[in-house]
Amino acid sequence: MENQPNGRKTSLMSRVKKLFGYENFSANQEIKDWAISFIVAAVVYFIILPAILGTSSPGVVVASCSEKGYLNIGDILVVQGTSIQNINAPEVVVDNYQGFTPILDKNGEVTEIIVGDKQVSLNRSNDIIVYSAYPSGVQIIHRVFVKIKTSDGYLLLTKGDANNLLDQMTQTGESCIDENIGCISTPITQRMLIGKKVLIPVPLLGHVKLFFCDLTLGKLCDGHSNLGTNYQYSLSC
Repeated sequence: MENQPNGRKTSLMSRVKKLFGYENFSANQEIKDWAISFIVAAVVYFIILPAILGTSSPGVVVASCSEKGYLNIGDILVVQGTSIQNINAPEVVVDNYQGFTPILDKNGEVTEIIVGDKQVSLNRSNDIIVYSAYPSGVQIIHRVFVKIKTSDGYLLLTKGDANNLLDQMTQTGESCIDENIGCISTPITQRMLIGKKVLIPVPLLGHVKLFFCDLTLGKLCDGHSNLGTNYQYSLSC
């Protein structure tokens, strides 16, 4: 304690608070400031960004290594809603989609497929999209392999850059068409499409969400251990 000119004594704690700018600290004001910040952030994410970007999920977190070499676990992607017609990928026209024939390289990766009477090659400059897999509803972030125009509308087939097989095929090479017989998803329709990546990924920040998901043991959302990581705990690819 030390005496001040007016006779009052100043405690060590008071001096520390003054030193770090907490002399006028108010717990109620701090709680109020945090509450306002959360409300503003929620309005921006759930109202303003969806209106600007045209999608209900303007920001998604990468939670697996299926796009290893291009995306990493914990990256945040900014996503823009779009129509399948505007997706950058080779287009095939068929009257009625009946699946595809995969062509694998010596490492077991599908590098080409035959749809109808057209052969399409793997191209890693095609758009990366986010879609809701059927029937699981899990959000998948993969690159488009081909865009198919049918008499009933457009479909997309996708593949993770680090995966050997397309999302719409089984381990034995069968195509999932209307029913999921062991694929990641059936072909992607406009209704399943959430959007496409539009900006450079923001690294690391997505780990905040993934750590929260870890605390829920994956009950509410995918954390660092999920199907895409073969349920191994991974902080990076």
